[in-house]
Amino acid sequence: MIGKRRLLASAAGLLLARPAAASEPLKMVVPRAPGGGTDILVRLLAPGLEKKLGVPIIVDNRPDASAVVGAVVVAKAKPDGQTLLAADNAFYQNPAILDSLPYDTLKDFTAVTMMAQGPVILIVHPDIPAKTLPELIALAKATNLTFASGGIGASTHLVGVMLNLRAGTNITHVPFKGSGPALIALLGGHVSMQFGGISSAAPYIKDGKVRAIAITGDHRDPTLPDVPTFQESGLKGADVTSVWGLHAPAGTPLAIRQAVRDAAAEVMRDPDVMKKLVERGYETIANTPQEHQAQTEALVTQWIEVGKKVNLKE
Repeated sequence: MIGKRRLLASAAGLLLARPAAASEPLKMVVPRAPGGGTDILVRLLAPGLEKKLGVPIIVDNRPDASAVVGAVVVAKAKPDGQTLLAADNAFYQNPAILDSLPYDTLKDFTAVTMMAQGPVILIVHPDIPAKTLPELIALAKATNLTFASGGIGASTHLVGVMLNLRAGTNITHVPFKGSGPALIALLGGHVSMQFGGISSAAPYIKDGKVRAIAITGDHRDPTLPDVPTFQESGLKGADVTSVWGLHAPAGTPLAIRQAVRDAAAEVMRDPDVMKKLVERGYETIANTPQEHQAQTEALVTQWIEVGKKVNLKE
């Protein structure tokens, strides 16, 4: 324990060693609107990271439908550990979806850690009569339905793409600048359904303001044990897992990235934090910078290959 504390103190010192850095916060850029899965995760971890690293942390929301604006901010930042990107699936999938990007996903960033992963849940407005996935698919084939997502390239978009592909439906995609705004649209009855994260959807499911239909993954979530998986509901091949990674500008020293990763791992092991994460559907990972770099390369390659077979652009 003493050795780990010294490592964290030494590495945190690197964050503070630059001129005037002691008064500068560590900025965590979230390319989504407040209230979505990425935003909730970062805000749950931020207080503990402040204590572990000894620097103030600012959560900087830069929402847009493709999660590109926030990534550009980080790509152009100094590689000194003061600016990090909290990425969701869109970061790894944009090379397969967008015709051009104002940055190179693999060259302009370097990995810190994969913070967590989690399932995607399908919820509908109470006015939608379907109570099961087969009923919803039948309804979608008989009438025009819409689904909201947290943005183009997000896992909440791609599950909808796979549902249309596997079920033979043509549900219209309506992208938003994060799962928070998408949920607001669903609550207001502006869309028929939404693919979202448990972190933002669970309170509204329990209050009866939306109805849960199915969840991705190979097992039910313990916080919503009555919600079946897509596979249980008779639809295979529609699963997409939400992932949340942390990235720094290319050239950021490994010692700094390792310090942030180690601090994040310790914060996630705190019983109170762990309880909140589990309740919101997050499965913590906190792997090393090297492991997440390899993971990033694999994810980008994987989705480019998928994009050659399936239209991911709408």
